[in-house]
Amino acid sequence: MRLYLTSHNLGPYTDELLNLVGNGRSALFIENARDYYPDERRANDLQEKLTMLSELGFKVKELNLRNFFGKPNELKAYIRSYGPDLIFAGGGNVFLLATAYHLSGFDKILLEDLEMDRYVYGGFSAGTMVLCKTIKVYGHDHLVPERVPEIYGVDAVMEGLGLVDYQLIPHANEPEHLEMTKIYAERIKKAGLEAFLLNQEAAIIINGDTKRILGR
Repeated sequence: MRLYLTSHNLGPYTDELLNLVGNGRSALFIENARDYYPDERRANDLQEKLTMLSELGFKVKELNLRNFFGKPNELKAYIRSYGPDLIFAGGGNVFLLATAYHLSGFDKILLEDLEMDRYVYGGFSAGTMVLCKTIKVYGHDHLVPERVPEIYGVDAVMEGLGLVDYQLIPHANEPEHLEMTKIYAERIKKAGLEAFLLNQEAAIIINGDTKRILGR
């Protein structure tokens, strides 16, 4: 399993990401955590993220999981035919993201593909939080599970993928997020789980049995 997890965008360790990926430069980007955005704003944000990866040398396309809701076999076939070296998920509403993973079958596909080491999974903010054991401890302002039935018409998925054994708190050292960091940390402690504060300059890199934390 290879993971590259940051608080915001690609973080300051893009050389580490490239080394983790290896020689390949084919990528897919998941924007579904921003499905609560109006269409134009979502498109602009998506283009910014695609440019971010293309400037790093990746040939990148959006993987819009909404196109595959209820079609897990089609999703698996698409991913296999595209042959990504990296699948990267952005920030936004983690409940939308987890629900999109479930409705499309990407949750099971990702677990299988990471076990087989088919590609690197990268993510920031919601794209990292979805890997935790649970996402019940998150939710604030408008980024709450109640947005899911508004947008997808189903109840929100409240569990994560369990690929990391701690609860990530991104943006932990950003002044505007200090109060929310405290709230998340209290919820996580109350749930009997371990919190990991992911600062804006940090990255978690997992390569098989090796885990490194940079910039903490």
